[in-house]
Amino acid sequence: MTTRVYKFGGTSVSTAERIRTVIGLVAAEPASIRRVVVVSAFGGVTDELIGAMDAALSRSGSHADRLEALRLRHDQTMRALVSRDAVEPLRIELGHLFRDLGELMDGIYLLRECTPRTRDAIVGVGERASAPIVAAAMNAAGLPAVALDARSMIRTDDAFGEANVDFATTATLTRQAYDAVPEGEVAVVTGFIASTESGVQTTLGRSGSDYTATIMGGVLAAEKVVIWTDVDGVLSADPGLVPAAFTLPALSYREAGEMAYFGAKVLHPRTMRPLLERSIPLEIKNTLNPAAAGTRIHAESVASQGAVKAVTAVRGIALIMVEGAGMVGVPGISGRTFGSLAAAGVNVLLISQASSEQSICIGVRQADAVRAVAALSKTFELELIRGDIQRVHAEDDCAVVSVVGDQMRMQPGIAGRMFSTLGYANINVRAIAQGASETNISTVVADGDARRAIRALHESFARSFERAHLFLIGAGVVGGAFLDTLARQAPALAEDRHLVLRLVGVANSRCHLMDSEGLDPATALLDLETGDPTSLDIIVEALKESHLERLILVDATASGDVASRYQELLESGIGVVTPNKRGNTGELVYYQSLKDTATRRAVPFLYETTVGAGLPVISTLADLVASGDRVHRIEGVLSGTLAYVLGRVSEGQPFSSAVLDAREKGFTEPDPRDDLGGEDVARKILTLAREAGWSLERSDVEVESLVPPALLDCSVNDFLARLPEFDSNWTGRSGLQYVASAEPGRVRTGVRSVGPESPFSRLKGTDNMVVFTTDLYGERPLVVQGAGAGPGVTSAGMMADVVRAAGAMR
Repeated sequence: MTTRVYKFGGTSVSTAERIRTVIGLVAAEPASIRRVVVVSAFGGVTDELIGAMDAALSRSGSHADRLEALRLRHDQTMRALVSRDAVEPLRIELGHLFRDLGELMDGIYLLRECTPRTRDAIVGVGERASAPIVAAAMNAAGLPAVALDARSMIRTDDAFGEANVDFATTATLTRQAYDAVPEGEVAVVTGFIASTESGVQTTLGRSGSDYTATIMGGVLAAEKVVIWTDVDGVLSADPGLVPAAFTLPALSYREAGEMAYFGAKVLHPRTMRPLLERSIPLEIKNTLNPAAAGTRIHAESVASQGAVKAVTAVRGIALIMVEGAGMVGVPGISGRTFGSLAAAGVNVLLISQASSEQSICIGVRQADAVRAVAALSKTFELELIRGDIQRVHAEDDCAVVSVVGDQMRMQPGIAGRMFSTLGYANINVRAIAQGASETNISTVVADGDARRAIRALHESFARSFERAHLFLIGAGVVGGAFLDTLARQAPALAEDRHLVLRLVGVANSRCHLMDSEGLDPATALLDLETGDPTSLDIIVEALKESHLERLILVDATASGDVASRYQELLESGIGVVTPNKRGNTGELVYYQSLKDTATRRAVPFLYETTVGAGLPVISTLADLVASGDRVHRIEGVLSGTLAYVLGRVSEGQPFSSAVLDAREKGFTEPDPRDDLGGEDVARKILTLAREAGWSLERSDVEVESLVPPALLDCSVNDFLARLPEFDSNWTGRSGLQYVASAEPGRVRTGVRSVGPESPFSRLKGTDNMVVFTTDLYGERPLVVQGAGAGPGVTSAGMMADVVRAAGAMR
């Protein structure tokens, strides 16, 4: 009959009710299958035993009470599950077990010493108690079972705490014991424990019960081994660090081994070893959610959507550095290094050596760092005296972060993408290592950066998502519209483009709110009312110190002070998206420095909405210039407000009435002179002229103001009251548009009467239009037309820039 091995962890057998669930799962397996069940100690028992040992060592006097509580727990569980006729024999068996345990604890108490041998004898008691209870419970439920003590089957050396298995002897003993079990009975085996040739109890180390199960599976040539635990399978990352971690449906032995070695908690690196020879599959399932598919581990890799399946981390690492020009070309340096560490009992987790041979970098556990430095300093004492080796030192508080996946092999670009992701997350990589199998790429980072590194890599690789962090400054009409657009569009971007936009901050001139875990765009402005008092200096420093990957400032203000900080932000790797014209229309040298910094630092600086709101004006001009087409002239109606006012005047409406009408419709600023003065149009045409490559200052732009000189300095109310006095200046004029034009040597804005042959004659309402005359678009200029004002189209254009910026920061 085919054999299947099932292991149930401490959580799975922590209560009588969960043991009943275990019995149901085992009973549901086909009757044609022989079943081996490996059980751990009841949940929490091993920790309690360790606590009792510590209490005995410290002579606190509580160890006896702890043992009595454990005895009562097992007794109560037994009474809830076991038939009456089996209770008394089992109680006697457990009584002997806890009596012996008490004697060991008393010995520790008296001697104030606990040897590794004694420790193994104590910490394995939980499994010795749980296996007979589970077997008796199965019998009581009508599922024939027998308890087997793994100490009679698994033979090890005397490396107490993590003993090494003698597989040849173990195979013989296990088959003998298994053959004695009737085919219809379930063999319930104690996990975690084993014994030496002389019968002394040992333990198999962390995840020892999993190891017991795979040893059983390998020796008995099982059809499969199933590890039942309290998670749905092997996850793509530690869920404590990455809430978005998900269950991996399939892994290869190699992938699982790499993940286990580099920090995945579900598996131990040696767990798969007994299964490799016969290619026995291993499944990870959840006792608390048996319907979940779990993870199946095969001999060969199974194709998945991305090349990287998981991101893992080992925390608490130190980097040991051996550096010196005298190492170049000297044979044996590496051998002496690793020999020295092995002799000192230091396990090497990662190795990286410069091709120049002037340094060797070794990752070890933080607890081993001092011992490692001392051992290497002694080994290379002569070289240190001669100066061949400059120094041996440790860099503390590091972490190894790794990406794992069989399909990374022979696939170019994985390492580049990994380092780009970490770079945009502002994470410095201290060392790099990749094995010849190409299943794993490991980097060493500061331990404080590990969480962000894991999240960034998981988002980029395991989920195949790109994530960008947004900080919005400016909580007015445009800023509010942008948040509405973000709340509405973010789910679609995540679903369709695999782009996650996370709002991490909002600010106005008085306060700011920042949370790296994300803010809800729908409530951000309301939440901002309870934000911290702020200043521009505080905001800029918070952004620079956040070290968030793909961080983008969205500036929805018209502030020159904010614009003056763009270069500082770009230099710090923070992207900028803005409709604020101040940055591009200040001094020419500042505009050029912004462009140069963005290019040099490969950070996006996007401002499509500074001209034409959501219209693709700047991007169209940039494409013309990039293609080599020479721009001769740029003309445009760039103010929806002025287009509306002059359109009404052309239809016969008095100028003052048209201005008042536009103000009531919300087309103008509260003070209409801000629009009528033409400054906004001047900044727009200056931006386009500079984008075309023409070196111009704001003073080079000729601006016609529509504000009568006599009304420049009065109040808004007086301005509106007196404006009809100047209506006669507009009487009889038609076909009017406020046109901005730029060509090499001259930039100007002003009112123009356009005829039917002009494309501007087609404009209606508040539409904008830009006309590009170039070498390629000479006789028939290139025209961009559409709604050029309003918070809706502006916020849409800002969102488009944000998406482009996030894509540029890959």
